[in-house]
Amino acid sequence: MSERKNNRGRIQIMGDVLGLATSGIRKTHIMYRANLSYEQVHMYLAELIERGLLVQNATDEGVVYRTTERGREFLYFYNKVVEFLEMPAPAGLEVQYINR
Repeated sequence: MSERKNNRGRIQIMGDVLGLATSGIRKTHIMYRANLSYEQVHMYLAELIERGLLVQNATDEGVVYRTTERGREFLYFYNKVVEFLEMPAPAGLEVQYINR
């Protein structure tokens, strides 16, 4: 069995994009900093906007994407899950697998 440690999942990419957009960022910068293709960045931006996690604002410099309050809430819980998964299991609580 091979592990896929280098590939990010959908939720992780959403977290990355929302984290980048907390102070406002343009689409091209999201694409390069989150290491996404042009098609991927469009897909994720559309989904995040549709879910109310991201908002797009027109400025003099162009379109800027910002994380909404709901998006910040997502980031809070996402970071809690990541933190939880990185913690080692307490001693003595190893899971015993039952072979059937």
